[in-house]
Amino acid sequence: MKGINEDIGKKIYINILKAIFIITYGLLFNLAYDNMETQILEREIQIVTMILLFVSIYYFEKAYNKDDGKVAIQGIEVLIISAFTLTIEHIINRCQFEFKPYILSATYIFAIYFVMKAIILYTKGRFEFSKTYSDIKEIVKEDEPIKKEATKKKKDNIDKNQKDKVKLKNKRGIIVK
Repeated sequence: MKGINEDIGKKIYINILKAIFIITYGLLFNLAYDNMETQILEREIQIVTMILLFVSIYYFEKAYNKDDGKVAIQGIEVLIISAFTLTIEHIINRCQFEFKPYILSATYIFAIYFVMKAIILYTKGRFEFSKTYSDIKEIVKEDEPIKKEATKKKKDNIDKNQKDKVKLKNKRGIIVK
């Protein structure tokens, strides 16, 4: 992508691919709902949940070993998706939702999250790119100005010799030594 760092561009593409994967994930569940028996669909939901939980645990272990917060966030994202998958059955039965609209709306919410994340990464990348090519820092230096202390001469510091030579005027304008 023009105007952004290559690493940030890679992260943007990964997030867009995640959004596409989530939408495909929801569409596959809707297709399975139409073409499978309820018991088989429930079993598949459990299997997919277990797979996602294992992937989430893998990300958490990887993040722990590398002490990397970004990998931990990916693990949290996968954990949330697996929790959603696990609770599909319960929420649909408990709240009397229809399967298809519930799955589609949830997958759209997840997809919007990943697209918004990509947009934020792109905006940050463009900002960082524009900072590197700006010459304003060279023009405007951020050096702190030198502060000079204001000093007054005290009358006590004047030498007695100079005091004799100084002529002072009194209130009437008469010069006094």
